[in-house]
Amino acid sequence: MRKTPSLTDQDIQLFRDAISGARPMAQDKITLTPPRSKKKSAIKTSESQPAASLFYFSDEYEGYQFDGGTVSYVQPGEDLHLAKNLKRGEFQPGVVLDLHGLSQHDAKHELAGLLDYCQQEHLNCACVVHGKGSGLLARRVPNWLIQHPNVRAFHTAPTHWGRDGALLVLLKTPDK
Repeated sequence: MRKTPSLTDQDIQLFRDAISGARPMAQDKITLTPPRSKKKSAIKTSESQPAASLFYFSDEYEGYQFDGGTVSYVQPGEDLHLAKNLKRGEFQPGVVLDLHGLSQHDAKHELAGLLDYCQQEHLNCACVVHGKGSGLLARRVPNWLIQHPNVRAFHTAPTHWGRDGALLVLLKTPDK
């Protein structure tokens, strides 16, 4: 550890002479607000979720054929423009679920928990980040979402939400 040298009387006098004409600056009274954090809040869904919400997800059901391109789905009876609106980013997700690194089983549980959480919190849009990787989750997630009765539509997310590695999901809310 380095010891700082002490100031001599001559050093102190030189400093006082140098700042002798200085005066305090006026306060401009502007308070800076910190920028909003873009950090995604983590939601632990596995522990609080009822087992009944997993009923909707069958691994055998393949209602959506994934061709590796843009993913788009609108539930029958819903407005066909919902997918286009999701594509344009007209809906902002209230929550983001990142499935990177999860097994298929864990991803299914987390997705069920997310949908349950959105119902409880009255959120109508969510972003599910499945990643690209081997493509297993990219194929499974749309098939799971189609099976859930509260999913109105989903589409490949806009670039700023993950593009080909994510889906924006539009949900029914209890008040709708």
